[in-house]
Amino acid sequence: MSQQQQGERNTASLLSLPRNVTATGLTELLAFSPDTLIVIDQSGTIIQANEQAASLFGYALSDLQGKLLEQLLPERLRSMHVAHRKHYFTTPRTRAMGAGLDLYGRCQDGREFPVDISLRPVLLDDTLLTLAAVRDMSEQRRIERERLQQAERLRLQAQLIDLSHDAILVRSPTNRVIFWNRGARELYGWTQEETLGRITHHLLQTSISAGLTQIDEELERTGSWEGELVHTCRDGRVVVVESRQALMHDEHNHPMAILEINRDITPRRHLEQIAETAHAQTEARLSILQQILDALPSSVYLVYGPEARLLLANRAAESVWRAHWRVDQPMREFLNTHGISVFTAQGRPLPLESFATLRAVRDRETVLHHQETIRHSDGTRMPVLVNAVALEMPVRWASLQGKAFVPPTQDADVASPQPVALVVHQDVSALKEAETLKDEFIGVAAHELRNPLGALKGFADMLLYQTAHGRGTELASWQREAIEEIEQATTRLDKLTEDLLDVTRLQAGRLVLSRKPTDLVGLVRHLVTQTQMTTQQHTISFETPYNTLFIEIDRTRIEQVLDNLLGNAVKY
Repeated sequence: MSQQQQGERNTASLLSLPRNVTATGLTELLAFSPDTLIVIDQSGTIIQANEQAASLFGYALSDLQGKLLEQLLPERLRSMHVAHRKHYFTTPRTRAMGAGLDLYGRCQDGREFPVDISLRPVLLDDTLLTLAAVRDMSEQRRIERERLQQAERLRLQAQLIDLSHDAILVRSPTNRVIFWNRGARELYGWTQEETLGRITHHLLQTSISAGLTQIDEELERTGSWEGELVHTCRDGRVVVVESRQALMHDEHNHPMAILEINRDITPRRHLEQIAETAHAQTEARLSILQQILDALPSSVYLVYGPEARLLLANRAAESVWRAHWRVDQPMREFLNTHGISVFTAQGRPLPLESFATLRAVRDRETVLHHQETIRHSDGTRMPVLVNAVALEMPVRWASLQGKAFVPPTQDADVASPQPVALVVHQDVSALKEAETLKDEFIGVAAHELRNPLGALKGFADMLLYQTAHGRGTELASWQREAIEEIEQATTRLDKLTEDLLDVTRLQAGRLVLSRKPTDLVGLVRHLVTQTQMTTQQHTISFETPYNTLFIEIDRTRIEQVLDNLLGNAVKY
């Protein structure tokens, strides 16, 4: 039985008493009543009390009799209570003496507790007495305080909920609105008064791909649900919300209400759709680009950073290296892992820093038609022609596979553009083979030409020598000039064949230089004089402050070079 119910019963008990009682009847009432009862006279002296009263105030029953009632009150209330008591005895009636007042009792140990007192006047042997039913209000006051605190918390929570920009609503188990905050009003357009009692799914035209029953089943099974919903606002706008819902229960664990918090993510979804569309378009373009690159016969790849890390490569790149180069793997690591070496066209080992790839990505150098030879792990060699061009890459970049790329060594928010190089490797094995065949042919042809040229030159020299010394038939002037022309032509052809042989020797790396001290001034004067004899349209002059200038050179090779230069000058 609650204290409030007990207090109501106390008052009812007093009302049921007869106005005139006997001493025996009063004693029996005090003894058998479960209520706390005290009888006082007009002076406030306690005439009788029951055990419940003694227990409540912490006294022995015998100690209570004869005490003033005010002794059971805190000192601060005693004088006020005396005035109330005297006023009551002037017009005695059954009533709650403490109505509208905060009354407190005081135990023998000094402890104070709130009380509620109901009064009834009685006549005992024609003496006016008052029967008081005292109720300990401690528990009820505690409950009242808790209720006030709870009410204050609810008020503050309601204020906080109303301050939220999220739409917060509470709906009954039948999906009718019982709470609607300001955020919901701002998002959807309806006021709380307009929504109370309405079914939320009908009001907002809730839509979800999995069906509304999926929400109810999840709430019933786990007590919560999270997902995206599509709602229609008052003005017809369609919004996408991120919804979080929780099922609340009462003290008997019965479903009481559903708390629903909705956040508008329509702008975010719009941006995501734009991004997805752009991503799909980029994917399509990159797919086409990848197909184009894969169709190229030459190796094409992109590297970035000072370590020449791989960004992308086409299919031909793997056939050139004969190994798979992982994305973001440094070039040195790739070469070492697969036992690949690179050499110059002449067969000398090429340090990594001299690779066309490294020169482009590190030094921002444009390298064109650079010849290198790749030696694979199985010992086979592949001559390649390398073209490398430095590029500027944006901070954020997408690979051909559509994977977002940010240089791993940099923060994407503050990164500066990374050095990037586009490198093309062209397998020139077939060209080298054709060049070798050409050199062999030139060498053979030159050797074959030297024999008949030698015979022609020999016969021409012999005819000129014999006629000059009076041997044989004297030649006419035109015959002598013709033979001299033949002799000069064979000399030029002999030099030409020698030049061709030198070219083949040079490309094959077999050209041997014979350096000896040579007067360069005398050599040039001799060549100028010879060349001047071949032309009458031009005048060739040679000026130098030196009479002689000896340097260590291969006279034959330098003579070839200067003779070609002078001959070209005359011709062109």
